[in-house]
Amino acid sequence: MPTAAWNDVCRGTKLVAAPSEVVRVEAALKNKSAKELEWARWYCALRQRVPSARPADLKFWGAMAERVEEVLAPPVAEKVYPAKKKKAGRGLGLGPVQD
Repeated sequence: MPTAAWNDVCRGTKLVAAPSEVVRVEAALKNKSAKELEWARWYCALRQRVPSARPADLKFWGAMAERVEEVLAPPVAEKVYPAKKKKAGRGLGLGPVQD
């Protein structure tokens, strides 16, 4: 609870709680639950499609969507194939070249 001194300094301001959807998306990112991450992907896309969305909202939900995608699709490790050892005395197989 804020103290009386805090109320004197910040008169007229309110503490704003994060919307439950933001909390849910952040919880999905933290817990890495596949079902919740799919919901978070859908919700971020929904918030970006709203015609009346402000540019700041588009930027915020775009960044959240990128974070969700990073968690959903972890970076794929490149395949490393073992190098074949070259055998001595091997050519193209055409035999000796005559001049």
